[in-house]
Amino acid sequence: MSSDEGRRRAVPIASPAAIPKPPPLPVPKPLQRAREAAYRFIGYPASRPSTPDDELINDRAARAGLPSRSATLSATQNASAIHKTGLEINTIAINEPGTHALVGGREIFKTIKVDHGTCAEDLNLRSVIRSTPTSASGKPRQVYSVDIADVAWAKGDFSSYVAAATSSGKIILYDVGHAALHAVQLHEHVRQVHKVTFNPHRGNLLLSGSQDGTVRLWDVRTMRSEASSLQSKHKYSGQSDGVRDVKWSPTDGVDFAFGTDSGWVQRWDIRNLKAAKLKIAAHTLSCNVIDWHPDGKHIASASTDKTVRIWNFEASKKGRADWEIKTPYPVMNARWRSSCESSMLSDDGARQCIQLATGYDSEHAVVHVWDLRRPALPFREMVPYVSAPTDLLWHSQDLLWTVGREGTFIQSDIQHAPKVIDRRNLQCFAVSPLGDVNPITTRRTQRRTPKPRDAAEVSSSPDEWTKDHATFVSRSWDDDGLDHIFLSIRPVKAAQYPANLVRTTSATSNDLSNTLALDQILHNRKSFSPPQQAVRGAVPYHIDRNVIRFLAINCVKEIDLFGKTSDAFFENVQAAFDRNVELAKQAGMKRDAVTWRLAREATLSHLKVRLAAHQRGKDVTSPFIFEKWLAADIEAGQPFELVQMLKQMTQEATSHGSIHLIAPLLLLISPLLPSIHPLPDHEQKATMSIYSEALDKAGFEPKEIGRILNEDIKHTMTTGLQPLQIETILALYHGQLLEHRLFAEAAEIRQMAYPAYPSVYDSHLNDNAVHKVGRARCE
Repeated sequence: MSSDEGRRRAVPIASPAAIPKPPPLPVPKPLQRAREAAYRFIGYPASRPSTPDDELINDRAARAGLPSRSATLSATQNASAIHKTGLEINTIAINEPGTHALVGGREIFKTIKVDHGTCAEDLNLRSVIRSTPTSASGKPRQVYSVDIADVAWAKGDFSSYVAAATSSGKIILYDVGHAALHAVQLHEHVRQVHKVTFNPHRGNLLLSGSQDGTVRLWDVRTMRSEASSLQSKHKYSGQSDGVRDVKWSPTDGVDFAFGTDSGWVQRWDIRNLKAAKLKIAAHTLSCNVIDWHPDGKHIASASTDKTVRIWNFEASKKGRADWEIKTPYPVMNARWRSSCESSMLSDDGARQCIQLATGYDSEHAVVHVWDLRRPALPFREMVPYVSAPTDLLWHSQDLLWTVGREGTFIQSDIQHAPKVIDRRNLQCFAVSPLGDVNPITTRRTQRRTPKPRDAAEVSSSPDEWTKDHATFVSRSWDDDGLDHIFLSIRPVKAAQYPANLVRTTSATSNDLSNTLALDQILHNRKSFSPPQQAVRGAVPYHIDRNVIRFLAINCVKEIDLFGKTSDAFFENVQAAFDRNVELAKQAGMKRDAVTWRLAREATLSHLKVRLAAHQRGKDVTSPFIFEKWLAADIEAGQPFELVQMLKQMTQEATSHGSIHLIAPLLLLISPLLPSIHPLPDHEQKATMSIYSEALDKAGFEPKEIGRILNEDIKHTMTTGLQPLQIETILALYHGQLLEHRLFAEAAEIRQMAYPAYPSVYDSHLNDNAVHKVGRARCE
């Protein structure tokens, strides 16, 4: 045995003194200790089961040595974060694991690292490029200023590549791992490039859509051998107008779609260069953005025409949208929200995607999240900037990334954005012109949120945050099934449940097709109806004495009918009704205003027909004499008669106690009625007998009684009105005026009622007497 072996055996194997000290930990970053202390006592507890999307992304990230993209916040915590650059930002992209954002604009091109609710600049590509004097070929680097319109980040094995589209038509490729060396220009487009996008299945394929009306396909694999330029593989010319947006299919690696300035949406196969697979005239104005649904068969298109339409590319009904959202403003951005695991047990853990976010033109800063289960009202609403965001995308189910003209990158926790329904009054109250009231109310339920865990339950190590996620429901489940007022749905009965909706794939599968088809979610389920309650009834009618005084003093009760030309006659009639309509509106009596307006239109129409009939029977140059109008039955065969309208209004007004309204109405319309609807003979005889006796008791001479009966009472009866009813209404109105101490107006009513309606003035005259008083002699 050698001496070396003896020395090795002499050393104890498990001796603690022989174990070397561990290497020193890296120096903590600024505020790192404070954050770790906060995590130790507060923590970010796991909040939801991971979805197949997350697991697929995390699996790829693990192979690449990158952190996971799963959101790990509970419903009681807010993950909103902000990073200010001070430079206008036009566009944003995200890397595959979701740890970095790439932003671009006229004077900015850099990556931002987002870590557990904190944001910080990571790599300033613009500064690195400008600080490097030579290119990859060793030649002097050309320094130029570009206005970046869009950026994209490759995926998979090519995740270090980014693309920047410029307003000049150039596309610049960079390798963020070697930003100082590698840069390739793609300059086959002759006008501005609006969008660039990498294939989610084959990260080396890049599509670009330009204002020159073409879409070009590029392969970045040749970038390694061509250091200065790159040639496109194919060109697709679908329309003569500009291409505003282009997107790859999420489920098919060879299909893509784009939207154009004229509102068309087209679907293409990269292997077919001649014609599109499908063309849809989607909008009347520019189609600014499109976005594929995760199911791969539906696509959303958004336009300046204030609509978002969802199309089924596999359906037989071409040219007709399956769903439509009418937005309040022109839509410039739209993105489907990341799918979340369905809360319905029958879905067996499958994911669903039924919400999308929209951004608008520069004048409207609001961002809306819409849910197709209730497309008439936005689901959530937030205003992150002074002006509208220039670009937006979803980081995960609950985190929305936006950039804006103010130079700010914002990560918004959508769970903490207010719900629009919470800002709306769930009660409404309406009063009809007839005085009926109809209140409707909906009960608002309290939102349920999971209880925060104790500090003892929170892991002190961020690496262990995701280990106990199974004990918490998804934060997005709260949007899915807990709001029974706005969004809740339920499946159809088991006998009607479609067989193709039953899931055979496990919830933990990495298959991207594990997202339920949009039409299966919305067509094969029923929405819960809101528990509304409604009541309808009449409100006791009451008028303030000041209103009665105002109307009684100013209301028109009589029209000068005689000795006028036809034009002057009609002007007088219309002016009288218009005056009363305006008075009712000023007094806030909407029901009275509607009544006067209806009476005006019906009366004028009736009088014009009577005038036309009169002129047909005589020379049109004959003088207009109202009292000699023909008494022909011009309303014969008509569905509406003026006297019937007046009778109905009288009945409604008296039942509601509106004596102040119907009395002036009767005084105005009664003299205008034709003598074509007489009361029955027996009713006329009985009425004449009653008035003859009353006028005799009032002291009238027989000759006067006969004249009154023939000129006033008989005329009223031949028009179809009952004089006794008119007299009763006038008497009640006279008493109302005296009650409110409107003596001058009461005297006016007595004068108008004399001598035809004795009860209006008889009692008042008996209570007043004039006595002649002799002059006293003074001594």
